[in-house]
Amino acid sequence: MTNQKIITITGRSDSGKTTLIERLVKKYTGTGITVSVIKSMKHDFDIDYPGKDSFRYREAGSTATAITNGSKFAIMSRNSETLSPLEIAEKYFPDSDVILIEGFKEGTSAKIEVIGESSEDPLYLTNDTVKIIVTDRDIATDLPCFKRDDIDGIFTEIERLF
Repeated sequence: MTNQKIITITGRSDSGKTTLIERLVKKYTGTGITVSVIKSMKHDFDIDYPGKDSFRYREAGSTATAITNGSKFAIMSRNSETLSPLEIAEKYFPDSDVILIEGFKEGTSAKIEVIGESSEDPLYLTNDTVKIIVTDRDIATDLPCFKRDDIDGIFTEIERLF
């Protein structure tokens, strides 16, 4: 296991998770820290489309395909086993100091819950891996709670967790 800081940003749909992650990435990289982000989804997805060379290679049976221009690359891979975002972080992002995972409510890593306008119950009520709340609503909790614009406060609390 690496000594990466791994934190999951979770919350209901349209709560502001992506915006928070963007802002945290800028904060971390602004201090010289290497950050990677993994988006965890429940539904199937594809970034490769019929007719494209890389799609054709996968359809022909290739386990993985990569596309590169020398300065960036993308990989599409089928795994023989299901990998969690935590396993992907360890396997594919060993050089990152911080890994931010969007989604992955069921994971065991420390979580920030972003609470928006959803009428659904917040996750922190039933999930003890939630360590920080980010919301502009008034919430009665003993957990550290930050307004969405308090990126410095959220950053400091994440660092305190580790």
